[in-house]
Amino acid sequence: MSTESLHRLCAKADVPEGGIIAVSAPGYEPLAVCRFDGAFYVIADTCSHGLASLSEGEIADGQVFCPFHGGAFDVATGNPTESPCTVPIATYPVVEKGEDLYIQAKEAG
Repeated sequence: MSTESLHRLCAKADVPEGGIIAVSAPGYEPLAVCRFDGAFYVIADTCSHGLASLSEGEIADGQVFCPFHGGAFDVATGNPTESPCTVPIATYPVVEKGEDLYIQAKEAG
């Protein structure tokens, strides 16, 4: 995978352990980068239940908790883990290169 086919999201240092930040990438919905147990995850930033920004929520036990209604999603799979959330959110592979995090660039067209 060439660097040209990747879009930089942020530096690893921008995401504290147990934290989550909002990021963007051309062609993608709003995204969030999470760090849990030393691993990084890229998820949709918008809750499927209440249209809240998940990057304003909290990470605990591998779940991101929505700041509006307290529902939660697994950061690795996007599957809902707490009510009232029932619809999964999108997850994306994250690419670690050096001190930065990337996502696969979407092709124009």
